[in-house]
Amino acid sequence: MTDKSKIAARIRALRQKTVENGCTEEEAATAAVMVADLLAKYNLSVEECDLRENEFSRSEQVFDDPVGERLWKVADGIAYMIGVKYWSSRPGEKPSVSFFGFDHEVEIAGYMLDICRAAMLHYSDQLAHELRLMRPSLRRRKTHAFLDGMADRLRRRIRDLKPKQPTGKGLVVLRDSLIEAAMEDEGLNIKQGSARSSRDYEPDYGRGVAAADNVALNQGVGGPDADTLRLR
Repeated sequence: MTDKSKIAARIRALRQKTVENGCTEEEAATAAVMVADLLAKYNLSVEECDLRENEFSRSEQVFDDPVGERLWKVADGIAYMIGVKYWSSRPGEKPSVSFFGFDHEVEIAGYMLDICRAAMLHYSDQLAHELRLMRPSLRRRKTHAFLDGMADRLRRRIRDLKPKQPTGKGLVVLRDSLIEAAMEDEGLNIKQGSARSSRDYEPDYGRGVAAADNVALNQGVGGPDADTLRLR
């Protein structure tokens, strides 16, 4: 724990010394003065102290299907929108997506990925039924182009959910530095390699883009307690 994190923890403890929590008015007033002094001395804010209280976590999801092979694109959009870090499996490995960041944000990121995966599976199942009489090579080509379109469009839609003018720029810089420091402590070093290009030249790519526009993403932003997947 860094010195600032220790001071932030002390400030949070002092802020709990209130009349409502059983302290006398004199004790509460003394604690309030100490909080103000510490904030000024160490150039901290209450928001920064609260930010430093959050724990970090890591999640990993492993897949074994054409949908999972493209979920790294969706994860890229989610990581950008929420502010977590992500990485995916290397070529030749079983497809996987990992997130790292503050506990609650990693939970939301995983939930949003689940929403998008469910939607992609839903539409790919519909497409599979439609293409069932075609030869296998043609089915694969059309399915892969469709899923590329869905994944690319979902990534763009999710990235667009991020506010254009984020508030508290200083806190954003701080949270990023805290996450990077925590990753360094755990020996995590992200190096994303080159990615396979999308089959955007295929007609079914456009169908995938259109299907992605029917996915309601608001539940993912609300977290795992929000409603289940809805398709508009």
